[in-house]
Amino acid sequence: MNQGIYKITNSENDHFYIGSSVNLTRRKSRHFSELRNNRHNNKHLQAAWKKYGESAFTFAVVELVEEVDQLHAAEDKWLAGHVGASYCYNIGMAAISPMLGMSGPLSPTYGYRHKPEAKAKISAAGKGREVSQETRAKRSAKLKGRVISQEQREQISKTLSGEGNYWYGKKRPDHGAKVRKAVATYRDGVLVKTYASISELRAEFGATPTTVNRLLKSGKPAYGSIFKDLSLAYVDAPTPT
Repeated sequence: MNQGIYKITNSENDHFYIGSSVNLTRRKSRHFSELRNNRHNNKHLQAAWKKYGESAFTFAVVELVEEVDQLHAAEDKWLAGHVGASYCYNIGMAAISPMLGMSGPLSPTYGYRHKPEAKAKISAAGKGREVSQETRAKRSAKLKGRVISQEQREQISKTLSGEGNYWYGKKRPDHGAKVRKAVATYRDGVLVKTYASISELRAEFGATPTTVNRLLKSGKPAYGSIFKDLSLAYVDAPTPT
């Protein structure tokens, strides 16, 4: 069985895209091919791919579905409460045919385009939605709490290894630029601790990408924040004073 729900995750900020397909291996190949060629129909995911690079994204099968007619319902459950949030790349409010791996005339939405006013409403709904910390915690627990049987784990493993993996027998491209950079914290110009990546630093302090990026850009001590009087800098950058 090679049909079910998949999740494309940005390891730099944990943002994600959820979809479904009757052929998970082929669906992964198509997603990554469109992203590499800058022609993916999800502009949010495409923009993130362009910013962070291919090595920041992972494709994982999160649930196998026995019956094809159950795919939509299964995907709706995974999308519920996430679409419209800043961390979710999905645009549609419910599962539709593209998640099934269909395209062209075979898709019920083939040739359909949202009207400008509809696009504006969707955009406004996403930007204006406030999500409490309690709600975020519940959503996170819901995703992490799903139980996958040993049989499902074995099936998932088959789709992501050996000939089922898109990169099987192929040479991975060298994009020339490092996605992850080591960063360090300083106090009064003295090194306190070094981190292998921004993600590692964020995990320790519970900081948002915006806060970390602002401090890295300014090079000034973060008085009154979770970093207290620490300043941040990339390891290969000059030591902040």
